[in-house]
Amino acid sequence: MVSRAEGRTLSTSIRIDAPPDVVWNLITTLANIPDWYDNWDTVEPATEDKRLQVGASFRLIRRHIGGVDTALCRVTSLDEPTQLCWVELAPDRPTMSVEFRLGLPEAGPQMGTLLHHTKTQVNSVD
Repeated sequence: MVSRAEGRTLSTSIRIDAPPDVVWNLITTLANIPDWYDNWDTVEPATEDKRLQVGASFRLIRRHIGGVDTALCRVTSLDEPTQLCWVELAPDRPTMSVEFRLGLPEAGPQMGTLLHHTKTQVNSVD
């Protein structure tokens, strides 16, 4: 599912054939972020912490022909094991709130963990 509202919000949902704890571990481990999030090449943590936590900062880097994109991110909320949110600040792009929510596994032919991803343009950062 993909939805847009006035060009400010993008939401997607995917079902992952893995239990919630495996998905949670994937999305909250700093070193894993470039493997699955938004075509970034590298993550540079601001501290030695290997796991995301509220207040943690990190920089995302994407190299491409003609330059390098960077985004400074700060985790604003985390409710283990279902919700993670960070603010993403990048030069020449709007500030975005990036949220991930895990749904519980379902029984039946579509078993797995539902992962909701929402990016919302924000006007200010607290």
